[in-house]
Amino acid sequence: MRLFVFIRKFIFYLTIMFLLWIPFSGKYFSSNIQFLSLASFFQFYLPLNLIPYIALVLATPIDKSKMIRFIVAGSVLIFFFNVFIIMLQLNFISLRVGLFYFYAIGRAAVPFIIWFAFTYETILEPELKPENE
Repeated sequence: MRLFVFIRKFIFYLTIMFLLWIPFSGKYFSSNIQFLSLASFFQFYLPLNLIPYIALVLATPIDKSKMIRFIVAGSVLIFFFNVFIIMLQLNFISLRVGLFYFYAIGRAAVPFIIWFAFTYETILEPELKPENE
């Protein structure tokens, strides 16, 4: 996989999806009071993980059937990650600050970890195979 082509495609997909997300997130950002609700979960929290993950999968050179499976499976995992962290923050108030930092780091890392786990064969396997085979 050529790195420059991949990064260019990733940034292209990421930019397009974030631009499409702006009208949906407008209510969240224009509100003075931010609290956790179902609307804010789907307008703000979930897309911040889903958009980079979907852009990574779309930029990866894999066939369309695998791409759709990876997007669906990764979206489900990201959804449950977000719900799990939010439930932990609501149930363990004394650990809220620590969980917030874990969630902030996880929000950035989880899409890349899931993408790497699903596309490992496409990314690294060709590089690790000996030239003789």
